[in-house]
Amino acid sequence: MIFNTAIKKILLSILITNYISAIDFLKTSGDTIVNENNEKIILQGFGLGGWVVLEGYMWNCYIEHASTSRMENAIEYLVGQDKKKEFLDLYRKNYITEKDIKYISDNNFNALRVPLHYRDFSPNFMEFTNEGFELLDSLIVWGNRHNIYLVLDMHAAPGAQNTSDFSDSEINGDSELFTSYTNQRWLASTWKYIANYYKNEPVIAGYDLLNEPARAGIATTLRNIYEQCIDSIRTVDQNHIVIIEGNWYGNDHTGLFPPFDQNIVYSFHHYVGGINDTLTMYNQYRNDIALRYNVPLWVGEFGENSNVWGNGIKEFFNRNNIGWSWWNFKSVERISSLFSYKITDEYQNLINYWGGNGIRPDTTEAFEGLMSMARNLHFDSCKVNIGLTRALSDTSFNSTNKSLSNFFAPGLLPAVDYDSGNNNVAYFDNQSEDPSKFSPATKSWNNGWSYRNDGVDIGFSSGGTGNYHVGWIEDGEWMKYSIFSQKPDNYKVFLEISSYNNDGIIMATSDFGDTLGPINIPNSAGLGDGWRIINLGNISIQEKVTLKVEALSGGFDFKN
Repeated sequence: MIFNTAIKKILLSILITNYISAIDFLKTSGDTIVNENNEKIILQGFGLGGWVVLEGYMWNCYIEHASTSRMENAIEYLVGQDKKKEFLDLYRKNYITEKDIKYISDNNFNALRVPLHYRDFSPNFMEFTNEGFELLDSLIVWGNRHNIYLVLDMHAAPGAQNTSDFSDSEINGDSELFTSYTNQRWLASTWKYIANYYKNEPVIAGYDLLNEPARAGIATTLRNIYEQCIDSIRTVDQNHIVIIEGNWYGNDHTGLFPPFDQNIVYSFHHYVGGINDTLTMYNQYRNDIALRYNVPLWVGEFGENSNVWGNGIKEFFNRNNIGWSWWNFKSVERISSLFSYKITDEYQNLINYWGGNGIRPDTTEAFEGLMSMARNLHFDSCKVNIGLTRALSDTSFNSTNKSLSNFFAPGLLPAVDYDSGNNNVAYFDNQSEDPSKFSPATKSWNNGWSYRNDGVDIGFSSGGTGNYHVGWIEDGEWMKYSIFSQKPDNYKVFLEISSYNNDGIIMATSDFGDTLGPINIPNSAGLGDGWRIINLGNISIQEKVTLKVEALSGGFDFKN
C-alpha cells in the first residue's frame, strides 16, 4: 500500500512537471487571499455537485431521501454490485474531463470546489484507502495544466453533519458527527490523511473542512471539531488554507471567533434574496467577519437561480473581495447548471420506476439506462450554458447583447435563440430572478423551465417547427436577435406564432431604425397549438442587423 502510493505520487509529479504552471500556494493576507507573490487571488468557479457525493435531484431521481448510499443501493438492487461499479466508474470519468476544465479556464474561471465523501479516504475509523486520491489524480494534473485551483470540501462527514440527503445521512437520522466523539476523531484523522498526501501540492487552494453543518446548540462542539481538524492538519501540512463554515448550513458563525489559525478563511453559502438584497449579507459577513477580524471570505455555494441573479450577486462578491463557487457544475436537464445533459429514453424508464410510475426494469434494461445517462454526461454530449458563462465571467454581460447561434440569413431562426446578455440588454422580461427561494412566494424566472436560464419563459411544445417556444408573453416584453448575412439583400421576415385570441400585437425594430409592424396576432386555435406563419415585413441586411422583436400586447406564443 505504501509502495503503491509512493509510485503514484512520483508518476503524478512527472505528469505535472511536464509543463510550466502558474499555480502557487495560496495564503491569507488580511482580508484577502494571495499567491506567493502577494498578488490578490479571488477564487471564482463551480462546485462539482453530484460527482462523488450523489444527490437525487441532479439525476431527476426522486427516491425517498436520495442520499449517496440510498442511490447506490437502489442501483445495486437493479444491476448488482459489479455493474454498479462499472456504471459509477464511467459516470465519474465522464462527469469531469480535461475538456470541461479547459472550458472553465478559457472563460476566466480559476477554481473548482470538489465535494468529498469521507469513506473514499477512510471507510472505517483509523482505516485508510487511496480510492479518493485516485478519483482526484486527473483533476490535479488538469488543474495544474490549466491553472484551476481545487478546494477540497468534506461534503459527507462521518456520522453526517446534518440530516439532509446530501450529507449521506441516514433516513430520519440525526447529525451524529456532533453526538459521537469517535466520529469527530474520525473526521480529524481523515483530514490529516488527506493533508499529508497533498501537503506539497499547490493546486489545492485549501481544505473546506465541513460542508453545511446544521444542528441546534453545537457552537462549542463545532469549534472543537474545527480546532481538532486544524490541529491534525497542521501536524503534517503548514502550506494550505483551511476554510470553516458556520452552523445552519454555513451561515451562523456564532462561537467561531476570534480566528484560531494563521491561514484561515470563513465561508458562508448564499441562495436567498434578490440581487438588490445585499445589505444584510454585507453587514453579517463582510462587516462583522472580514473587516472586524481581518480574515478573507469564501462563498462555497451560491446559485440555483437565473443568470441575472448570478451576475448581480457575483458583482457584489467581487466588489468585496469575496471568492465564490456557483452551484452546480453539471446536472441532468437543469437550466441553472453550467452544463446539462439530456435524459435518454432508457434512463427515463429508470426515472419512472424510481418515481413509482413504472414497472421494474430487468437487469439489462436498467444497466443500459444507467450507462446511457453516463455516456450523455460527457462534455461532448452536454449543452453548455452560454448565458451563465457570460453572466459570471464576461464584463460586457450588463451592456452588450451577443449572438447565441451566429445565425446567417436566409434560414429558420428559433425564437428561443435570442441573443445572450442581461435583462434589458438582450431581452426584457418582467420576472428575471427568484428573490424568494425556499419560501411560499418562490416563483420561477423561466415559467417553462426549459432550454435557457434567463427571464424569458420557454416551453416545450409539439407541432410547428422545432421543440421549444417562447411563451407566457406579457405586454412590453422583447428579445433581440443578431442576424448576419453573407449576401447583402432585402429579406422578408416571417414569424411562427400561436394564440388563443386576437389581442396580441407584435412589432420589430432594427438597430438601423427600421420598423416592421405592428401586426395583430390572429387567433390560431390556442397557445402551444395551431401554429401559423405571419408576414412581419421586409428588412435590408448588409452584413449584420440586430432585430428587436417586441410584444406591444402579449398573450401569444412565438416559435420561429
